[in-house]
Amino acid sequence: MQLYLIEKKQQQILQGFAATFTDMPISDNTQYKNSLFCFCEQKEGEATQKLHIMEIGTPAPGASKFKVSTTIQIQQEGDFPVLMQDVPKYGVVFVITKFGYFYMYEVSTASLLQRQKFTDQLCIVATRNPKTDGMIVINKAGNIYAINVEENNLIPYINSAGHITDNKTLSFKLAQRFSLRGADEIFVQMFQQKMMSGDYAGAANVAKDAPGTLLRNQDTINKFKALPQAAGGPAPILVYFNTLLQSTKLNAQESIELARPVIQ
Repeated sequence: MQLYLIEKKQQQILQGFAATFTDMPISDNTQYKNSLFCFCEQKEGEATQKLHIMEIGTPAPGASKFKVSTTIQIQQEGDFPVLMQDVPKYGVVFVITKFGYFYMYEVSTASLLQRQKFTDQLCIVATRNPKTDGMIVINKAGNIYAINVEENNLIPYINSAGHITDNKTLSFKLAQRFSLRGADEIFVQMFQQKMMSGDYAGAANVAKDAPGTLLRNQDTINKFKALPQAAGGPAPILVYFNTLLQSTKLNAQESIELARPVIQ
């Protein structure tokens, strides 16, 4: 496989197959999408196959070039990946092998989330489903498969999957990055911990990343308004609004509440 950088007219030959390019956040800086190249590799003379995910664009400010790899757990001798697709909506990639196995990997850690055999026939072509960010696959027998992530089930699944290393942290991070349901309890617990320790900016960041109006509501505003103001410091409610405004917009409720102290 040849990787070619047009701007610099540079090439790199890779002993790989089943590749894809993607843009998605891989850190807490959800405003920045990293440009990534994902590919499967088996070097000459080696028995193992690996999935590589590496950054080919400019890293986020203050960050270094991202790269992570993992060994592909091949289930049948002679099998190897033939198709790959990125799923930016959920921060994962799909991989399909010659012998009809489906693999789903989380991109920032290269953690294997799911592996399942779904056909005995060679899959010859696949394309993205623009409505779901899923994958439509056709095998040699002419069967058509639709592979999709169940949005409301992804985070609960990872949260309870014992085979995934540090699964609780991973489920929270994904819920945070992609505004996914299923980690509500974790968001609430972290918000309360930040508030109790006096880290009001941290609590505001948790509220910002929580899905929907789980924490960005009147109850949260009232909690910040009830906090005492430290001598010489800003009012906690203003810390809350200022933290939100650094990376997002206020909702209608927050806008009205911000106007009150500003006018005063």
